[in-house]
Amino acid sequence: MKRRSIIIAFLLVAAFALGIGYAALTDILDIQGTAEVHEDAAEEVFNLDVYFDKDGITVPEGKATASVNPDNNDKASFTITGLADKDSTVSVTYTINNDSELDAVVTPKLLQNSNEEYFEITSDWASTAQTIEAGSSKTITVTVKLLKVPTTTVSASFNIELTAVAG
Repeated sequence: MKRRSIIIAFLLVAAFALGIGYAALTDILDIQGTAEVHEDAAEEVFNLDVYFDKDGITVPEGKATASVNPDNNDKASFTITGLADKDSTVSVTYTINNDSELDAVVTPKLLQNSNEEYFEITSDWASTAQTIEAGSSKTITVTVKLLKVPTTTVSASFNIELTAVAG
């Protein structure tokens, strides 16, 4: 009986040693699972890093005022005050920063109020997409042209909105 106990103990130790040896030689760990990426949330986080620089606005003195929306820095606006002659223009330049770790394809959307009878708005980007490399910036110049001389005082406010996607 003692001999049988020794053989069983030896077989158990051998089986245990084989298991440890196999585990030591096998270094593949198979983990299975799923992940979801919500595109809207990812784009929202990305867009926070692509924005109008409130300190990067250039306006001609006495001709315009411009600002960046303090609650949402992917929106900017300006007001023109110094146009009096037909075909006269005023340009405002904005700096757009990309502080993300990815290149950004940025499309500015020029939004104009209902006063298209008197004002025309254009941009050097022509509302087409531009790539801004990660960690860099580009400028966009927006020009407003007076189409005809008004008989009374007219005004218009103009807005620009950025759309950025990872490039």
